[in-house]
Amino acid sequence: MNPTTPDPIDDLIPRGRPWWVRLSVAVVVVGLVGVSSFLWGQGYFRPSPDCCGSGGGSTMMALSLDGKAVTVTAYLYNSSGRALQVDSATADLPGATVRDIRMLSADDVLLEATGASTLPADLAGHTGRRLAVTFTPDTCVDEAGSWGHITVHLEVLNGWLPSVGRDYMLPDPVVEPGQSNLLVWPPDDSFDSTRFTTPLAAACALLGRGT
Repeated sequence: MNPTTPDPIDDLIPRGRPWWVRLSVAVVVVGLVGVSSFLWGQGYFRPSPDCCGSGGGSTMMALSLDGKAVTVTAYLYNSSGRALQVDSATADLPGATVRDIRMLSADDVLLEATGASTLPADLAGHTGRRLAVTFTPDTCVDEAGSWGHITVHLEVLNGWLPSVGRDYMLPDPVVEPGQSNLLVWPPDDSFDSTRFTTPLAAACALLGRGT
């Protein structure tokens, strides 16, 4: 083959770009990777509540506002700097049927939960709110120990930026073992709440049912 005749394979190989084009492409790629990593790390795409659970004080239990069920609270803390939206929540309470889950306002206490909002509800960064779970006990007999778990579906409030939602199970149970972690609020002095150290027994007592 004549050395001055181009090899046909040369037609398949694009010509090399000028150095400044290669440099610009490299800068753009590195910049996109850096921005994406920053946004991901700051929780703009994926909610990252690193410290959630039912801690931050005793779990509170009381009659629901209509007196036909019982409400118990679990603490949800958003340790990230991004505002989150709690789209939905599910609760697994062994021995009980869940009726409703709402988010208490920052100023609400359990017995005055008139400001409880249905989900979805917003949760600002570095703040905590209580989830109020309304249920009826299927049995009045349970054992001392941890009881119940709550799973929430979270989205980041990013405005026009996309958000990747996720299901997140609160790492702490609704009720931890030990009487000090269950604070029962009776509607009157009709029973001694300190005798009921397990959640289902306390719920039945609030509803006037035998243990």
